[in-house]
Amino acid sequence: MISTEFSKKMCGVFPNILPGYPRFINVFAIFFIVSSFTTTYSIDKNALRELQANFLDPPVSCRPHTRWWWMGNAGTKEDITWQLEQMHEKGIGGVEQITMGQVYEKGNKSYLSDDYLEMIKHLVKEAKRLKMEVSLNFGGPGWIIGGEWVPQEDRSKDMVPTFIDLYGPRTFNGTLPSGLMKTERSWEHYEPNLSGDEKLLAVVAGKVVDGTIDPRSLTVLTSRVMDKSLLWDVPFGRWRLMAFWLKANGITNTVDHFSEDAMQRYCDYLGGKFENAIGEEFGKTVDSFFCDSFELPNLASGLYWSDGLLEEFQKFKGYDLTQYLPAIWWTVGDITPKIRYDVNEFLHHVGLEAFFKPFLSWCEAHDVKGRIQAYGFTTDNLEASGITHIPEMEITPGEKDAAAWFDTRIGPKKYVASGAHIYGRNVISTEAYTFMHWRRYRATLEELKIASDGYLRSGATKFYNHGYCFSPEREVPPTRTIGFAAVIYHHNVWWKYYPLLADYVARCSYLLRQGDFAPDIAIYSPLANQWTLDVLNARKWTRDFDWGELGALLISNGYDFDLLNDDALQQIAKIENGKINIRNMEYKILLLPNIESLPLESMEFIERYIREGGVVVALERVPHYSTGLANYSTKDLKVQSMAKAIFSDPEGSDDTAPKKYGKGTTYHIKHVIDRQIWWDQRSHILDPFIKTIKEHIAPDFGIDFAYEGIRKNEGLTFMHRQWKDVDIYFVANVQDKQSTIPATFRVHNKCIWKWNPYNGKVTQVFQYQENSDGIRIPLNLSPYESLFLVFESGYSPHVVKSNLYDVLEVNQKGVLALASENGTYHPSVEMNGRQTTHSVTVTDIPAPFTVSGHWKMILEGNGFSKSDITLTHLSSWVENPRTKHFSGTGRYTIDFELPDENLGSDKLLLLDLGKVGNIAEVKLNGVNMGTIWMRGQTLDITNAVRTKSNHLDVFVTNTLINRVSNFQAPQPIPEHLVPLYGQNPTSFSSRIPPEIGFEPLPASGLLGPVKIKVLKKVNVLIE
Repeated sequence: MISTEFSKKMCGVFPNILPGYPRFINVFAIFFIVSSFTTTYSIDKNALRELQANFLDPPVSCRPHTRWWWMGNAGTKEDITWQLEQMHEKGIGGVEQITMGQVYEKGNKSYLSDDYLEMIKHLVKEAKRLKMEVSLNFGGPGWIIGGEWVPQEDRSKDMVPTFIDLYGPRTFNGTLPSGLMKTERSWEHYEPNLSGDEKLLAVVAGKVVDGTIDPRSLTVLTSRVMDKSLLWDVPFGRWRLMAFWLKANGITNTVDHFSEDAMQRYCDYLGGKFENAIGEEFGKTVDSFFCDSFELPNLASGLYWSDGLLEEFQKFKGYDLTQYLPAIWWTVGDITPKIRYDVNEFLHHVGLEAFFKPFLSWCEAHDVKGRIQAYGFTTDNLEASGITHIPEMEITPGEKDAAAWFDTRIGPKKYVASGAHIYGRNVISTEAYTFMHWRRYRATLEELKIASDGYLRSGATKFYNHGYCFSPEREVPPTRTIGFAAVIYHHNVWWKYYPLLADYVARCSYLLRQGDFAPDIAIYSPLANQWTLDVLNARKWTRDFDWGELGALLISNGYDFDLLNDDALQQIAKIENGKINIRNMEYKILLLPNIESLPLESMEFIERYIREGGVVVALERVPHYSTGLANYSTKDLKVQSMAKAIFSDPEGSDDTAPKKYGKGTTYHIKHVIDRQIWWDQRSHILDPFIKTIKEHIAPDFGIDFAYEGIRKNEGLTFMHRQWKDVDIYFVANVQDKQSTIPATFRVHNKCIWKWNPYNGKVTQVFQYQENSDGIRIPLNLSPYESLFLVFESGYSPHVVKSNLYDVLEVNQKGVLALASENGTYHPSVEMNGRQTTHSVTVTDIPAPFTVSGHWKMILEGNGFSKSDITLTHLSSWVENPRTKHFSGTGRYTIDFELPDENLGSDKLLLLDLGKVGNIAEVKLNGVNMGTIWMRGQTLDITNAVRTKSNHLDVFVTNTLINRVSNFQAPQPIPEHLVPLYGQNPTSFSSRIPPEIGFEPLPASGLLGPVKIKVLKKVNVLIE
């Protein structure tokens, strides 16, 4: 039998256990005690010790930060100090300051004024005192990169077209057309006509034949224009006369993103203001400057442009774009996609050179990082993210009450993460929780944690909450806070408990920065293909491509991936042993997702990769065209010739068209992305695409769908990184049900540890089974639970099969485990290559004990008269009109007696509160037991419970929506603040909050049933 003394050393006398959560055992105690006779290790102990210490207490850079909106910069230095202390106390590691519109009649401070800069100085001084980081938005007010100080000549511009159709032969003698066209795209500012102040760039005419413009007819007429009038003899037929203008984008004060000189002047001016005020803290307290996503509106039918770009285009592409300008807006024969690609590639180049590089260079010269949301712009999102010091993602899992929590969409998150992986950025920030709900005040800590797992799984390693509103008010003012954010600040009733989430996010962020991403699949980025189709919708490049179910198919079947761009294939990637290698990452299969056009150079890389042993799967179609105008006929023929040699055509709906080519293999599979009818939605275990992938590589996170009797994985997911010789897996159960499905991790000859991100503790895993595909581990995960599994080289005796609740320890003498119900257990133990089966019988585990009787409930809080109620049945506060609109913390108390059969030195008692809305802090007999903030959590009450009289206190906190929904009108400014800030609303604060009258309200309070469950410690002897 295992000795009591040894059990104490190994398990800390069975410390607190949450079912499905890692047990809290010190990894180093295990290392020195167990490894002496059971386990061998190759990892450096000091490195592991440092890793665990930082996991337990992560550095400030890994702690969640917050966007901090300063509404009109109204507030005082005292407010700054108080709110920073609030953040610091709750585990927030830094702020991103951004100035927004005014919500107060008085007390505002103009952006960049002396008063504003004094506030910024105080912010930095106080952040330094608190050892917090400061990031500053590099535009303002708002997130557009610009400001009222930007001179007109340095402001954003669009190229816009006007046209008129003429029928010849005739003589046209008149003014150029001035009517602007409206396009169907978001963020477009429509004006019907030119203002007259525009600069003429070019005039081109073309003959319209069968609805398209004949490219052979294109005629440049610019030189014939006098004072915006044209004299022209129109040839026979229908001709389109097109004028192209450079028009100031006067919608905002945005700097010209395509003028390097304008951007440099912008950086010098704005950066200079901050440098003069706080420059001594650059690279210290001030860690970065921030550029938000490019939400810059276009003019009607306009595209971003600037002075001199036609000349720059000729230098870049080697031909004059002028005569081909119509192809941007109209179909001009077969050259249309070639011209559009060239224009897009040029705008990508200019965007990097004129916007990204000046900003990032300025940051580097001043010892700070540049943090950019690179999407929504003309640049390739992958390369732009990759050159950014700290690339940032967004798009909230579960957003707007509609998107799935198990977020497998291929969008900004994946584009940004892929760019970071390719170009070597291991810090990836995220704008977290924007539009979690259409209505504010509804978000729970649990929901924020679920969304966090979506970001973490996507690669985020630095969180910026969205966010915290700088306010002199201590009570919630819905009309004077940002309307599209989760309310993560002192107004929230659950703010006290935010450290639970902050610590979780910090630990996950720290561990997921270690080593390198470990992908299986490379997906060729479809951007070149998109560039051939459209020039006008750069904002949508990360979202317009129809990915279908591809993301879900791969992730839910245990494969992770990166998007690879043309720059990566042509300049960075190496082909080794039939794999694509980029730095320490190895991509084993390349997918071509419905690609019609791609650069010839990328096609040549793909051909060489296959020839040297690679595997390529073309989805829906095979490439057919090259990109760009230069020598396009010859290049098209080369692409077509290679595609014909490389790929076969599928003969049926499920045919994968396998073909050997050189040392490699190709497939052409249809109905993977394009699944237009329901019977093409094959179950994932039968899907020809997934079966093809599995023929070449086992899943990195494998689920046996057939054995489990399920058709698809609805939320069990992972992220895999490799650090030294250690494999780190983040595992999350992103679904509203418990998961007991085991997973096979594609690693071999490893010891396994659970790292608990909730509390930082580490414990060894003693139950697993190794096979040819990897190590199979039973996972017992509560709804939305997550953990880390860390695989280190070595071997340990372990249980291979068992129906025990949990296995705590295995050594030469026996197995120490937990049982949850009576019966006979037969654990199979593997030790030194030999497997044996043993037995133990458990007979004295009682049924769960229900805590029932008369509950006393006290509700007392802001805007609510004290309510003292005795309950015989637990129910939601919402069900009672008297308590429906209470937001705050309610106290439940009850006295109960626990039967003797539940207690004993070999028994562990767990308190299960049942359903809680939403956070419950528990005391038993005056002893703090902990806090439940995720469904499925339980608390170990073994050391506090008594056999006779027990007194239970449960403090339950809900959300603010209950209270705010009952407001009858916008909340007035508190009387003591009126002298400073006025009482009349601004245009921002005069709007009726959409949360007023919101229904249905979420369940609140303690709903139960409250039960005490017993686990029994079991010793299984090994003969």
